[in-house]
Amino acid sequence: MNYPVRLPVFAVRISRTFFLLGMIAFLFCSRNASAASADEHLWLKVDGPRIVTSAFSEGGERPFIPVGIGYARDVIIRAQDDAVMKFCKERGLNTVRLAFYTRYFNNKKDRPIDIEQHIKDHIEPVMVAARKHGLYVILDAHEYMSAEIDEATAREKQTGKGWDEETIQHWIQSWVVVARHYKDDPYVLGYELLNEPHDIAAEDARKNYTRCIRAIREVDQRHILIVGNHSWSHARSLESTWGPVAATVDAPYNNIVFAFHDYPTDNHPWIVQRHITRFRDTHNVPVMCTEFGATHWNKSETVCREFLAGMHTLFAKEDVGWMIWALKKLEDSPRAPYNEVDKTGLGPPRQYDSCPYSDLWVPAARIMASPMPQPKAGS
Repeated sequence: MNYPVRLPVFAVRISRTFFLLGMIAFLFCSRNASAASADEHLWLKVDGPRIVTSAFSEGGERPFIPVGIGYARDVIIRAQDDAVMKFCKERGLNTVRLAFYTRYFNNKKDRPIDIEQHIKDHIEPVMVAARKHGLYVILDAHEYMSAEIDEATAREKQTGKGWDEETIQHWIQSWVVVARHYKDDPYVLGYELLNEPHDIAAEDARKNYTRCIRAIREVDQRHILIVGNHSWSHARSLESTWGPVAATVDAPYNNIVFAFHDYPTDNHPWIVQRHITRFRDTHNVPVMCTEFGATHWNKSETVCREFLAGMHTLFAKEDVGWMIWALKKLEDSPRAPYNEVDKTGLGPPRQYDSCPYSDLWVPAARIMASPMPQPKAGS
């Protein structure tokens, strides 16, 4: 005869305890998963040479092309966050690149930054407006790994000293504060760690960037990181700065985008194309133009328009995201601003365009910008 096996009373109690603990853990995780899923569809990530949408978005993982404009808040244009987001949304943009600072506001030594206060007063109002209007924001530390630059000779050799160790540590720690604050915010497309380093050796720029990457990853493992390069972030300097480590510098997260900036006569668009496609395809990483534009104050109308037309063609052909620099007013005047070199455009007096030249960049944005991800039906 087979008798039923009877567990000791203490074993039954232990089993019941583990069962109850397991159910509590399951319910807790389910509740957290449910809360996270509310915005899960908005998260972007890197997949090889592309930025892609979340698997939880409508259509699943698919390429996402960021297209936007620089917002130099209270520097080039006064703060008007809601109106700026509305203006951008109406023109088909999906992203705003917000310039902020870790040391001095607009790099002026008489305006030191308290990063916690800067988040509250400068960054967060923009994020509130972006969430309301459904736009991503790139947080751009608009600094140069050097002292204040001479804007009249920008993109040429500067006399200002490079950052010392104390300043580099301050920049890194400021980023840690920003990343800790926004680590759960999917409307932040990514962190652009620095604007345009210059007059620094490639290996030194790479070392400083890498230190910042590792510090941010201690507090935020999810957001895309965006890095420029050692020579004003020109496309031609991508390989010399990042070639040795492009595929591994953000391991194991591998969620990094390599930025380039070019303006008329930095290089012709077809030469820029060769640099970025070779770098992208060699290392299987994404590239994005986070700043470009027309220098109408010292280049002819023909040079400016040919450059912009070429860059937009390049972006469209290669599916490269772009951020044009920079929003000046909330009104389009496509033939403006008045070109100081060959005296064409609207003026004098000068009539300013929203961002020169809106007859080129607005149609390109409407065609290229990916729609904001939507949640899957029924999710």
